[in-house]
Amino acid sequence: MKNITPIFQNNGSNFAKTALVALASMASFVVKFGYHECWKDEWQAWLMARDMGWGKLCASLFYEGHPALWYFYLKIWTYLAQATGLAEETVLHFSHWLVVVAVAAVFVFGFRLTLWVKALALFGYFAFFEYGILDRGYAFVMLFAFLSVLALEKADEKPWHFGACLLLLCQTEVFGVLMAGGLFFHFLLRKIQGQGFRMALKDSSLQKVLGLLATGAVLFLVTVFPRGQHEALERAYTSKPFSAENFATTFQGNFSNTFLIGLIPDTNVFGVTATGLLLSVVVLGALAYFFWPAANTRYTFLLFLFAFFMFGVAIYPGGVRQWGMLFVFFLVCLGLLGGEIKQLNWQRMAILLVFLGVQIQYNVRALNKDIRYPFTNAELAGDFVRENVPENVPIVAINKFANAPVTAYAQRPFYELPSGQPFTYFKWLEKVYLPSEEELQLFSKFKGVGGIVIISDKQLPKGRYPNAQLWKSFDGFNVKNENYYLYALKR
Repeated sequence: MKNITPIFQNNGSNFAKTALVALASMASFVVKFGYHECWKDEWQAWLMARDMGWGKLCASLFYEGHPALWYFYLKIWTYLAQATGLAEETVLHFSHWLVVVAVAAVFVFGFRLTLWVKALALFGYFAFFEYGILDRGYAFVMLFAFLSVLALEKADEKPWHFGACLLLLCQTEVFGVLMAGGLFFHFLLRKIQGQGFRMALKDSSLQKVLGLLATGAVLFLVTVFPRGQHEALERAYTSKPFSAENFATTFQGNFSNTFLIGLIPDTNVFGVTATGLLLSVVVLGALAYFFWPAANTRYTFLLFLFAFFMFGVAIYPGGVRQWGMLFVFFLVCLGLLGGEIKQLNWQRMAILLVFLGVQIQYNVRALNKDIRYPFTNAELAGDFVRENVPENVPIVAINKFANAPVTAYAQRPFYELPSGQPFTYFKWLEKVYLPSEEELQLFSKFKGVGGIVIISDKQLPKGRYPNAQLWKSFDGFNVKNENYYLYALKR
């Protein structure tokens, strides 16, 4: 079959590359600062970093299921926000945007891919919106995965550089650990081909890289290994490991909902369908065919794919945000592929264009929603509280999990019951406590005020709270379907 279009070349002038990075960065800046508002997952890390000391922050990461790098990075930025008085959302946006710019620069200037492929990838849904607009630590996964690809090329001469990238990659997400393992495997295969298996294991550069990778994996386990009651852990992770339901959900999510995102309904919301499973089989076959000519990259991708799939089946099936990590590793392997082959035939080019094109169309849909509608109603509720509820009036939140982002926009803590303590962040494993009206009245009396404000993500049942008067509703359309209701309760 005739080969066409050599895409594995870092072509384009420095001016063209700079222009592409600038365009992607400015587009991200406009959307992030002009339209996007943070929701609870974005605020949670910031609130923990801001309101916890370093020791408590380290000891609390297992609740989050995420390692330390993003939280430590944000901790430094919280000092800047406090010292300058800048709006915290602005500082949070900016801290994340800098990582996004770095990702674009590393990808465009470093990867051996033609410029138009880089442009399509950068403006795809996962790279641009899911990990570029939403202020989450997943952007660090992309950054250190891409840096690891570049360091891998010179790992024989500079093993400490490659090993350090893998160590830091392990501190991003569990998927970063899996990626680090996959990239080390690629390095090992290269060593075996050049020296044989026994000599490769004795190679000093490989041993150095392995030592740093192992250190990174141990640090990850120490910080995020789940510790808690069995019932609570079942709520955070799958309660049906290796079940047929998990197999089907993970299979459809990993393939149809990732590589053909938007062409079928979200598996998490609408469940598994025959069409989704059939398309997933087609995608899996296309991926196997795409990487088949390059043995090292093929085995690397399949190893990561197996580990990624088994994590979903056994521990956490995930959702679109997690499944997108598989697409990130697809881009990683696309970067590795150029070291083994020089061109794609038209069938493989068609597969690449379909995968990248689907990303573009879904990114347009996501941006359209984020620009036209609120991402969540937390900002509306928080602004209203800040402007209309005096500081001496306590605000009791029903469900800390849902109401934490409102505390950020309101710029004040809320209270939880039964402890009666103020809070900003939440703990994922905590159960929602629904206080009685009598408890709320007692809390009002304890605080020495004539009444309190109650905020809830759902309307309160009238029978349970007969004297609570609905004051303000924030239930207009929003992307995340997160609504808030303010009630006044007099003593």
